Amino acid sequence: MVAVAPVEESTLEPPGPGRGTFVDAVDADPQALLYFLLNVGDGDTQLLVLPPNSNDSHRRVVVVDVATRAKLPALLEALAATGILTEPPGSPGQIQLLVASHPHRDHIGGFDDLLDRYNGPSGCIDQFWEPGFSFPNPSFYNLMRRLDTSPWIRRLQPTGGTAMYLDSVKVTVLGPGVGLRTRFDTHGVGVNDASLTIMIDYPGTSIVAEPDPDHPGRINRRATTQRSRRLLLGGDAQFTSWAQTTIDFPDLVQEFNPDLARELRAARGRDYLAADVLKVSHHASKHGVTLELLERVGARYALVSAVAGGGKYNFPHALTMDAAREARTATATSGAAFASDHELGIHVTGAVLAGAPGRPAGSIGLLIPARAQAPLRMFRFLDAPKEAITLAAAREVRR
Repeated sequence: MVAVAPVEESTLEPPGPGRGTFVDAVDADPQALLYFLLNVGDGDTQLLVLPPNSNDSHRRVVVVDVATRAKLPALLEALAATGILTEPPGSPGQIQLLVASHPHRDHIGGFDDLLDRYNGPSGCIDQFWEPGFSFPNPSFYNLMRRLDTSPWIRRLQPTGGTAMYLDSVKVTVLGPGVGLRTRFDTHGVGVNDASLTIMIDYPGTSIVAEPDPDHPGRINRRATTQRSRRLLLGGDAQFTSWAQTTIDFPDLVQEFNPDLARELRAARGRDYLAADVLKVSHHASKHGVTLELLERVGARYALVSAVAGGGKYNFPHALTMDAAREARTATATSGAAFASDHELGIHVTGAVLAGAPGRPAGSIGLLIPARAQAPLRMFRFLDAPKEAITLAAAREVRR
């Protein structure tokens, strides 16, 4: 089967009038978490627009990797112009977290432009995360030099298990594990396996207070693992990193003790690695993920940032795309044909529209409601890698 099939027009809703269906959807669900996987060709640029902050009602953002210049800032400007961002780009504290997953140019090549625009003592950028892997390329050197002269940015080199709450959103680092981090300086770990892999939970675990049914007047307070939506952002992690992650975050299965299995689920919720959305690591290269990992994550949507054939490395590789398909619908034993990628929830930024040679399906946007019962909504923006995203051009992906 081909690595990336064209996107059929019939799988996309028509564009909406005025500001478009995406902006209308955000207006209709003002507490939603928004996620963008930008079409940047060979590379990664990701943006999370957080729900309105409970203190001041302003939306803030998390940026994970910036491959190219101009495209992400243009999106921030567009979001501000529509009122989704209620403060202009560059406002103090607006970028709550800036992440460089690892120091390859196709993930950090646009950081100099971002810092030129938004870095300053006013504190637009609150925190910066990177794995701590030294890499002798100009992009990494320039980025570190800029950060060394920006004392207002808090800097962290997290490892697996690090967790942080951004109001109602929980950010957990899955990799690299400490076992890999301590080998960086001996060059025993490749730069891709140094990638930060991050799990986003929305809403995060919360504390609830409720009357004690057996003791009138007493209040029980406890942590509850509520049903959240999860995004697993894989960076460029490969086998070594994922292997360590599966050790650090084990699959606690109890096939022969159902009572214990129920207690485990009640205590920790879903599998540590289970997610609704997976940003497939390393552009779906043949070294990025395994079938076993894809099955364990069990994501309804698998998103790939890649040119979709061609490019410098011919990403995504057919081997990995078939593994993603097999994880969604097992056919190896039966020999049956795979369903379409649309039906399987597999989407590639560089895919083109069927019947329109060269016309891109473009960047991917997700609207993630706070209510677990509400469906995720996905949009395509029909932008080429060097084109700005036009929010009004959004086409909703049919479920």
